Amino acid sequence: MHPPVGKLTEHQEMYVKAIHVLGEKHKVARVKDIAKYLGVTKSSVSSALKHLAEKELILYDPYSYATLTKKGKGLAEELVNKYGVLSDFMTDILAVPEDLADENACRMEHVVDDFVMERLVQFLKFFKSCDVTFNVGKTGPSISTAAIRKSTTTKTSQPRATAVRKAS
Repeated sequence: MHPPVGKLTEHQEMYVKAIHVLGEKHKVARVKDIAKYLGVTKSSVSSALKHLAEKELILYDPYSYATLTKKGKGLAEELVNKYGVLSDFMTDILAVPEDLADENACRMEHVVDDFVMERLVQFLKFFKSCDVTFNVGKTGPSISTAAIRKSTTTKTSQPRATAVRKAS
Protein backbone atom coordinates (compact mmCIF):
# COMPACT_ATOMS: atom_id res chain seq x y z
CA MET A 1 0.00 0.00 0.00
CA HIS A 2 1.32 3.41 -1.00
CA PRO A 3 0.85 6.70 0.84
CA PRO A 4 -1.88 9.07 -0.38
CA VAL A 5 -0.86 11.68 -2.94
CA GLY A 6 -0.99 14.66 -0.58
CA LYS A 7 0.30 18.02 -1.71
CA LEU A 8 2.79 17.85 -4.55
CA THR A 9 5.50 20.38 -5.16
CA GLU A 10 5.41 22.57 -8.25
CA HIS A 11 8.27 20.53 -9.69
CA GLN A 12 6.45 17.25 -9.16
CA GLU A 13 3.38 18.68 -10.89
CA MET A 14 5.59 19.83 -13.78
CA TYR A 15 6.85 16.25 -14.18
CA VAL A 16 3.28 14.92 -14.23
CA LYS A 17 2.32 17.50 -16.84
CA ALA A 18 5.43 16.74 -18.92
CA ILE A 19 4.63 13.01 -18.88
CA HIS A 20 1.10 13.86 -19.99
CA VAL A 21 2.24 16.10 -22.86
CA LEU A 22 4.91 13.65 -24.04
CA GLY A 23 2.53 10.71 -23.60
CA GLU A 24 -0.05 12.41 -25.78
CA LYS A 25 2.59 12.91 -28.45
CA HIS A 26 4.55 9.62 -28.22
CA LYS A 27 2.26 7.29 -26.14
CA VAL A 28 5.00 7.04 -23.47
CA ALA A 29 7.48 9.41 -21.84
CA ARG A 30 11.13 8.40 -21.76
CA VAL A 31 13.56 9.81 -19.20
CA LYS A 32 15.68 11.52 -21.87
CA ASP A 33 12.59 13.15 -23.41
CA ILE A 34 11.32 14.38 -20.04
CA ALA A 35 14.78 15.78 -19.25
CA LYS A 36 14.89 17.62 -22.56
CA TYR A 37 11.29 18.88 -22.20
CA LEU A 38 11.90 20.29 -18.70
CA GLY A 39 15.53 21.29 -19.19
CA VAL A 40 16.83 19.13 -16.35
CA THR A 41 19.28 16.23 -15.99
CA LYS A 42 18.30 12.60 -16.53
CA SER A 43 19.27 11.80 -12.93
CA SER A 44 16.83 14.47 -11.69
CA VAL A 45 14.12 12.92 -13.83
CA SER A 46 14.83 9.41 -12.53
CA SER A 47 14.63 10.62 -8.93
CA ALA A 48 11.37 12.50 -9.54
CA LEU A 49 9.81 9.55 -11.37
CA LYS A 50 10.62 7.27 -8.44
CA HIS A 51 8.75 9.61 -6.08
CA LEU A 52 5.78 9.96 -8.45
CA ALA A 53 5.59 6.17 -8.77
CA GLU A 54 5.52 5.86 -4.97
CA LYS A 55 2.55 8.24 -4.97
CA GLU A 56 0.84 6.04 -7.58
CA LEU A 57 0.71 8.85 -10.13
CA ILE A 58 2.82 7.05 -12.73
CA LEU A 59 3.93 3.60 -13.76
CA TYR A 60 7.69 3.56 -14.10
CA ASP A 61 10.49 1.03 -14.31
CA PRO A 62 14.05 2.36 -14.17
CA TYR A 63 15.74 2.42 -17.61
CA SER A 64 12.34 2.26 -19.23
CA TYR A 65 9.53 4.76 -19.76
CA ALA A 66 6.81 6.38 -17.68
CA THR A 67 3.06 6.45 -18.18
CA LEU A 68 0.39 8.09 -16.07
CA THR A 69 -1.95 6.13 -13.86
CA LYS A 70 -5.62 7.07 -13.77
CA LYS A 71 -4.89 9.29 -10.76
CA GLY A 72 -1.89 10.87 -12.54
CA LYS A 73 -3.88 11.47 -15.71
CA GLY A 74 -6.60 13.21 -13.69
CA LEU A 75 -4.03 15.50 -12.08
CA ALA A 76 -2.37 16.23 -15.43
CA GLU A 77 -5.70 17.08 -17.05
CA GLU A 78 -6.54 19.38 -14.13
CA LEU A 79 -3.20 21.19 -14.55
CA VAL A 80 -3.68 21.52 -18.31
CA ASN A 81 -7.20 22.86 -17.76
CA LYS A 82 -6.01 25.39 -15.16
CA TYR A 83 -3.27 26.51 -17.52
CA GLY A 84 -5.80 27.00 -20.34
CA VAL A 85 -8.23 29.01 -18.23
CA LEU A 86 -5.47 31.22 -16.79
CA SER A 87 -3.90 31.77 -20.19
CA ASP A 88 -7.28 32.61 -21.78
CA PHE A 89 -8.06 35.04 -18.96
CA MET A 90 -4.78 36.86 -19.40
CA THR A 91 -4.91 37.04 -23.20
CA ASP A 92 -8.66 37.57 -23.72
CA ILE A 93 -9.54 39.72 -20.71
CA LEU A 94 -6.32 41.40 -19.64
CA ALA A 95 -4.88 41.75 -23.15
CA VAL A 96 -1.56 40.28 -22.01
CA PRO A 97 0.73 39.19 -24.88
CA GLU A 98 0.50 35.44 -25.49
CA ASP A 99 4.11 34.63 -24.55
CA LEU A 100 3.83 36.51 -21.25
CA ALA A 101 0.44 34.91 -20.52
CA ASP A 102 1.99 31.48 -21.21
CA GLU A 103 4.85 32.04 -18.76
CA ASN A 104 2.57 33.32 -16.02
CA ALA A 105 -0.15 30.71 -16.49
CA CYS A 106 2.50 28.00 -16.23
CA ARG A 107 3.57 29.33 -12.82
CA MET A 108 0.08 30.14 -11.56
CA GLU A 109 -1.49 26.77 -12.38
CA HIS A 110 0.36 25.24 -9.42
CA VAL A 111 -0.85 27.65 -6.75
CA VAL A 112 -4.39 28.72 -7.62
CA ASP A 113 -7.01 26.83 -5.64
CA ASP A 114 -10.13 25.15 -6.97
CA PHE A 115 -12.57 27.76 -5.64
CA VAL A 116 -10.75 30.61 -7.39
CA MET A 117 -10.50 28.57 -10.60
CA GLU A 118 -14.23 27.88 -10.58
CA ARG A 119 -14.98 31.58 -10.15
CA LEU A 120 -12.57 32.44 -12.94
CA VAL A 121 -14.23 29.91 -15.24
CA GLN A 122 -17.64 31.39 -14.42
CA PHE A 123 -16.35 34.90 -15.13
CA LEU A 124 -14.84 33.84 -18.46
CA LYS A 125 -18.11 32.20 -19.51
CA PHE A 126 -20.02 35.34 -18.55
CA PHE A 127 -17.58 37.66 -20.28
CA LYS A 128 -17.54 35.61 -23.49
CA SER A 129 -21.36 35.53 -23.53
CA CYS A 130 -21.55 39.36 -23.39
CA ASP A 131 -21.15 41.62 -26.39
CA VAL A 132 -18.05 43.28 -24.97
CA THR A 133 -14.90 44.03 -26.86
CA PHE A 134 -11.61 45.43 -25.69
CA ASN A 135 -9.57 47.88 -27.67
CA VAL A 136 -5.91 47.58 -26.77
CA GLY A 137 -4.02 50.78 -27.35
CA LYS A 138 -0.88 52.43 -26.08
CA THR A 139 -2.58 53.28 -22.78
CA GLY A 140 -3.90 49.75 -22.22
CA PRO A 141 -7.23 48.06 -22.78
CA SER A 142 -10.51 49.97 -22.89
CA ILE A 143 -14.08 48.75 -23.21
CA SER A 144 -16.05 49.68 -26.32
CA THR A 145 -18.63 52.47 -25.99
CA ALA A 146 -21.49 50.07 -26.71
CA ALA A 147 -20.44 48.06 -23.70
CA ILE A 148 -20.25 51.17 -21.54
CA ARG A 149 -23.79 52.21 -22.53
CA LYS A 150 -25.00 48.70 -21.83
CA SER A 151 -23.38 48.60 -18.38
CA THR A 152 -24.72 52.02 -17.32
CA THR A 153 -28.30 50.99 -18.05
CA THR A 154 -28.05 47.88 -15.87
CA LYS A 155 -26.49 49.38 -12.73
CA THR A 156 -28.09 48.60 -9.43
CA SER A 157 -28.81 51.15 -6.74
CA GLN A 158 -26.87 49.12 -4.17
CA PRO A 159 -23.37 50.40 -3.41
CA ARG A 160 -20.66 47.89 -4.12
CA ALA A 161 -18.78 46.51 -1.13
CA THR A 162 -15.03 46.77 -1.36
CA ALA A 163 -12.45 44.64 0.33
CA VAL A 164 -9.62 46.21 2.24
CA ARG A 165 -6.38 44.27 2.29
CA LYS A 166 -4.51 44.46 5.58
CA ALA A 167 -0.80 45.10 5.46
CA SER A 168 1.28 42.17 6.62
